[in-house]
Amino acid sequence: MVKILSTSWDDLRYVLAVARAGSIRAAARDLGVNHGTVLQRLNAVEQTLGTRLFGRTRRGLEATAEGTELARHAAEMETAFRTATSLAAGRDAELKGPIRVSIPFALCPAGLGAALAGFAEDYPEIEIELEITDRFTRFAELEADLSVRLAFEVDDEAIGQRVMQYRKTVYASAETRALLERDRGAVRWLGWAKEDEGTGWTEETGITGLAMVHKCPEHRSQIEITRHGPFLTLLPCFLGDCQSGLVRVPGAKLIADRSIWILSRPDQKNLARLRALKDALARHFAERRTFYEGVPAQ
Repeated sequence: MVKILSTSWDDLRYVLAVARAGSIRAAARDLGVNHGTVLQRLNAVEQTLGTRLFGRTRRGLEATAEGTELARHAAEMETAFRTATSLAAGRDAELKGPIRVSIPFALCPAGLGAALAGFAEDYPEIEIELEITDRFTRFAELEADLSVRLAFEVDDEAIGQRVMQYRKTVYASAETRALLERDRGAVRWLGWAKEDEGTGWTEETGITGLAMVHKCPEHRSQIEITRHGPFLTLLPCFLGDCQSGLVRVPGAKLIADRSIWILSRPDQKNLARLRALKDALARHFAERRTFYEGVPAQ
């Protein structure tokens, strides 16, 4: 059994971060500190407890039995701490104070950033702490009070409001669209990140028979490379339609994709400032529903 009485919560959160991330560097990124700080804290905990918490493998750091047990205790402490602080904050009925908000990059240029700016103007005493992340993770692991997520389903212990399902289609530069009509073999698909994804998904788009090149792991790289080269990319319509230099490719199908969700913590349902933000975001999506759903402009 691991002795944890002589180890502070501040130390334990470093152990928990390493256990979740699987490496010192990734844990440092998640905690917002440098690599050396995490390594120093981890070494200090191991020396204090007199036991090794992680071992090195080809996949990264792997928790020992003692490390796994300590990480479990740390996760329980984290949950208890968040519940206690959230319950205290949940009694606050005033429209002021901080709200930690997590949203994916794709929704920012599509108009959600502008909606948050409008909310901040309407409620000047509410401070938004914004994180832009495309991580698909359980809500309990996010340092957020409210999360807008793109997902097929949500099984977190969170209050979830499904806003709508969005669609995606194929985009290219105007030059590439013209090139596709006169010299189809000169155009390529941009690949994503995983080797095991294959090319089957391109057949669903209706634009078939083209080779795939490169590995571009996220939307920003896809957009920039597609703007400047003879490539096609598959994007959510709400993201592709607002990109200067990109147009929809004729003949490409509209493909049903994930849904947009607004999530918050159950223990914060009485927090007035959080309710105000959820209502503002719901109005924003309702007012621009056809845009987010990918309905073509008439």
